[in-house]
Amino acid sequence: MAWQLALAVGSGLMSYGSSKRAAREAKRQAERQAAAILRQRFAVEELATQQHVDRMESFRDLVNTNNAYAAYMGRSDRSIQALRKEEGRKYGRDVDRIKEQSRREIQKLRDEAQAVREQGRVTSRQYKNAANATLFKTAVSAATMLGKTPDSPPTTNETT
Repeated sequence: MAWQLALAVGSGLMSYGSSKRAAREAKRQAERQAAAILRQRFAVEELATQQHVDRMESFRDLVNTNNAYAAYMGRSDRSIQALRKEEGRKYGRDVDRIKEQSRREIQKLRDEAQAVREQGRVTSRQYKNAANATLFKTAVSAATMLGKTPDSPPTTNETT
């Protein structure tokens, strides 16, 4: 009976330890996934910068073309100024749109990373609860094997 008790306790402790390790690993895995998601932010920022540079070059080309047409036609009137002003407004709106889109995508990545972390914490907590349940079940089994259950009162051999 002693070896059965030792095996039961040993098995329970091994199960407890493996559940605790699984909990730590689940949390670490979630952190790794969250870090990988957050690294994507650099690609988003790079894309936004490239779009901004492309738009800036397009604007500069348009301004230079308009200046060349105005010089060719010998005009410098209000219509040319209005065209330049309108293109400047469009450029500003495009840049603001690019920045806002980039900000939203980065926030989306942050939210996704936070959700992955939270899921890792939940999974970790589940493993820890399973480990504690296993430890408790092992204690109850060991007490039962010894003939003492936690529910039963201690017996006395007193005769009166």
